[in-house]
Amino acid sequence: MRASRIQRCLPVVRVAVAIVLFSGSALRLKAAAAPPDKPQAAADSSQFVGAETCKGCHEAQFNNIAGSPHFRLNDESRGKDFHGCESCHGPGAAHVAGGGDKTKIFTFKDVAAEKISERCLQCHQTSHERANFLRSDHGRAGVSCIGCHSPHGAANRQALLIKTQPGLCYGCHQDAQADFSKPFHHKVNEGLVQCSDCHNAHGTTNDKQLRRTADEQEICYKCHADKRGPFLFEHYPVKSEGCATCHTPHGSSNPRLLTRSRVNTMCLECHQNFYNAPHPQNTKSQACANCHVAIHGSNSDSFLFK
Repeated sequence: MRASRIQRCLPVVRVAVAIVLFSGSALRLKAAAAPPDKPQAAADSSQFVGAETCKGCHEAQFNNIAGSPHFRLNDESRGKDFHGCESCHGPGAAHVAGGGDKTKIFTFKDVAAEKISERCLQCHQTSHERANFLRSDHGRAGVSCIGCHSPHGAANRQALLIKTQPGLCYGCHQDAQADFSKPFHHKVNEGLVQCSDCHNAHGTTNDKQLRRTADEQEICYKCHADKRGPFLFEHYPVKSEGCATCHTPHGSSNPRLLTRSRVNTMCLECHQNFYNAPHPQNTKSQACANCHVAIHGSNSDSFLFK
């Protein structure tokens, strides 16, 4: 009797589960389909005066927006929530009625960095690139979006940066600027590499906001793919501690960005048992890499000879 009752209930349970799963899938699809550049909907659209009204007093700012990614906010055909200038500055009716009273509109001046960033992220947080900004190193340090970006006076029209890289980053990170001025360095000053190639200024879940996976040296393999492996015979520090064990990532006074001026000095930090015989350090045996040429790993020799 009990078994038959359960069997009669099974179709109903299956239908209920299917409805729940379908509803969840529909919500995920709806969220994925939402346009990433849609401004936050306003409660009372009657308070918006339109970008042409703003242009009457702020023509220079209006013209600076023209041609930039933000200019599409002026396109009312994209939807009722696209209010041009007011998408960022808020409804302007009270501002206009007050004869340009700045207290009646959001001006971005003398506003807490967190409040500025929260306003920008109403549209821009949907991107995985910026999803971690408020808890990033920059966000926690009180750097707002307009500390690096300017919708009205950008030097770089694509990303709306107030200054191009690396000069923009050097404004705060002068220690990195000093590193990139050393004799051996990654070609950042020369324009071949950018800071944002390795770091995500908007934040990641990794140390130093690096663009990497759980593998410590993954960011290095973007360019140095020949060092990736896997190798049949690994050099264990490469896998366990990462590239920065032997190399400084920004710049060094030593060739190959090494942390030590002599290769053998660096090797002996781990291989202290080879300080004397059979590798006396006062002979040609000093240069470890003369014999152990496959220092990052080998597929043919367990001693990394080849």
